[in-house]
Amino acid sequence: MRSTKYVFFFIALFFGAILAFLFIGIPHKSSVTEYGVTWSRRYASELGLDPERALKTALDEIGIRRFRIPAYWGLLERDPGRWDFSDLDRDIEEIGKRGGKVLLAIGEKLPRWPECWGPSWWKKLPRDAQRSLTLKYLKTIVERYRNNPTVIAWQVENEPHFQYGDCPTPDHGFIKQEIALIRRLDSSRKISTTDSGELSLWMTLGSSVDELGVSVYRVVRNPIFKDWNFTYWWIPPYFYGRKATIARPFGVKKIYVSEFQMEPWSHRSLLETPLDDQLSTMDVTRMKSNFSFAERMGMPAVDFWGIEWWIWMKEKHDHPEFVEEAKRFWKSM
Repeated sequence: MRSTKYVFFFIALFFGAILAFLFIGIPHKSSVTEYGVTWSRRYASELGLDPERALKTALDEIGIRRFRIPAYWGLLERDPGRWDFSDLDRDIEEIGKRGGKVLLAIGEKLPRWPECWGPSWWKKLPRDAQRSLTLKYLKTIVERYRNNPTVIAWQVENEPHFQYGDCPTPDHGFIKQEIALIRRLDSSRKISTTDSGELSLWMTLGSSVDELGVSVYRVVRNPIFKDWNFTYWWIPPYFYGRKATIARPFGVKKIYVSEFQMEPWSHRSLLETPLDDQLSTMDVTRMKSNFSFAERMGMPAVDFWGIEWWIWMKEKHDHPEFVEEAKRFWKSM
């Protein structure tokens, strides 16, 4: 009986030490973090923005130089064998002209709804045929941009082990096959994938890539509780870096933030969500707080999520404060 008590004592002590490591400390502002955004031309268009003008706002007015851009397969190859790279080429060229850099996200599952972006004709095929064509799509993208100095890294899939959106069932073996193909085609660039910052241990695919991007959400909603805002108030900025330290012995090499929440959380399209509801989960006060949180995380890179919404709020709703706050943040770098 006594030995059993000792076992439980040491188990409790071990997990208590881990919790203390993750949650106790004093955050400090980092001077080494690189800041960027996810940019979706498709989402900007969906919000009724002029994508060229919106991207120039990001580049020339706000001053952003790091971009994660999804290469949406369904928009690049609408018909089998007929590729149209004009929009993607244009965005990468504009960023490159300013000395910016692009992390190009490729794969079946990429940022923004409907999450999986395979062409409509591809979705009608058996899964084995889909996989073969997916590899062909990856090869086409990598061979097109591997000599472009503006493209600095590849992101393979987006939160691939989460069953979310109009997507095939997650297959980690196939994702590793995708990663291996890209590594053979281009050994000069780092490869990443992404995972949830709060809802995962990061070990599913973290050891298969050079870098693992994680999402950071401060305010979310659960469909069960509908419009009730759930805030991760108890998670400190240093939590993610310390969690990375714990994951490192399991093969996870480098962690960065690939998706830091900077737009409202809604279960509907923001075009269908009342502004007062949007502002309840993301107003300029929360935006300032999130910028401050990001500065104290001590991560090598943080890519913010929602720049299209900042510009939409300014151009369509007379709320310029989000673009103005972003300008102040980047000018302070």
